[in-house]
Amino acid sequence: MNYYGAFRTWLSGHTSPYVLSMFRILFGLFMTYQILDYFRIGLVRNMFVLPAINFGYDYLKWLKPLPEPVLNIILGLLLVCAVCIALGVFFKWACRIFALGYLYIFLLDKSIYNNHIYLFILLAFLLSFTDAAKPLSVTSRKYKVESIPNWQPFILQAQIIIVYFFGGIAKLKYDWLFRCEPIRTLIENIPDTHVLASMIKNDFGISLFNYGGLLLDLGAPLWLWNRRIRKWAIIPIILFHILNSIVFKDIGIFPFVMLVSLILFYSVDEIPIIRRSWGKVEASKKSKDITLIKTNSKPGFNKSYLYILIAFFIFQLLFPLRGYFLPNDMDWTTIGNRFAWRMKVDTREFKEITFTVMNNQGQTAKVEIQKLINDMQILNLFIDPRSSMDFAKMLQQEANEMNIGSIRVNGTIRVGYNGREPQNFINPNQELTSAEYSPFKTIEWVYPVQ
Repeated sequence: MNYYGAFRTWLSGHTSPYVLSMFRILFGLFMTYQILDYFRIGLVRNMFVLPAINFGYDYLKWLKPLPEPVLNIILGLLLVCAVCIALGVFFKWACRIFALGYLYIFLLDKSIYNNHIYLFILLAFLLSFTDAAKPLSVTSRKYKVESIPNWQPFILQAQIIIVYFFGGIAKLKYDWLFRCEPIRTLIENIPDTHVLASMIKNDFGISLFNYGGLLLDLGAPLWLWNRRIRKWAIIPIILFHILNSIVFKDIGIFPFVMLVSLILFYSVDEIPIIRRSWGKVEASKKSKDITLIKTNSKPGFNKSYLYILIAFFIFQLLFPLRGYFLPNDMDWTTIGNRFAWRMKVDTREFKEITFTVMNNQGQTAKVEIQKLINDMQILNLFIDPRSSMDFAKMLQQEANEMNIGSIRVNGTIRVGYNGREPQNFINPNQELTSAEYSPFKTIEWVYPVQ
């Protein structure tokens, strides 16, 4: 059997646009909430204006925050785009501008890195290739009833499957499989007053979360893409995300976006509410002899779009694997673990962080870290040794501007990793302004996990 040919034929087949449009509406509403929350917490000022430094990514340190008024305008534009996505107005351009603007904000400081935000950006980008705004939008009156090619919901399904798959692969490590970490530490740190404390703060609850999460992540691709299985598998998947939202308070709207994304895997006849609406449309079409419009009979709008999507998914499949080929422990050093869907694979108990400077006369002083960077950036120093090096170089630059001359910067960072006893993260004797780093070489001044 020619599976490739059958798959291409299926991609060019047509399906109802209503499921994808419902996802578009809910996604737009969630993104509207997300951007409004950024205004509420003062993201621009607290993250990009007040700190003395922003911790950039490797090869992207040239990317700097624009002036505060411009950043607020960009955030406002993202809010407008999110509303437009929900309403289906200027839809494709709204998706593209939202993805690009959000990506810019996201890349300004790795302290705000979050797999969930990365996913939101990718979903907005992929939606821009679809006709998700044709029905169920404020502009839908000017369109007749339409169908869409199967490839349009498929590209969004594929992105969701990638998240589950790599999230499962990330858990295939010693700590997760044999020590139930970091789940054990995360659950044991839940207050006894928590609504679920009595049910999950025990060995059974810990094992259920630990191995159940692993099984769900690895099984989701098979379950969701198999029509016979998914009607039953949907129950544990829904429970999994609801429990995550209750137990883990630091994951924001992610569980709910993942819950909403589940409708992408269902056809119209599998969702009662949409099935009834679609049935009425079909009946109306027959009574009025309206011709069903098909947006395209080919698996792509044009060749350039097809090439973009192929390159996109090649990147999504290969880039998360880079950490396995780099010499440093990707979860301990975070070198290679971002943009790889390695979610909840470690936890750290932050014990101590101090930086000291010494001038040419041998005088030493402790750095008042809290006056220079915010709490999220301090947490980033506990997990990313490259940021300690960048912080030291920022102190050296300030010393030069104050005509102090060269200084020596040393740091002491002690953390407990996945329930282990606290240990030094970096060598406290390492002079950080002259520290060497390459993602392709072992960082000698970073201590390995004990």
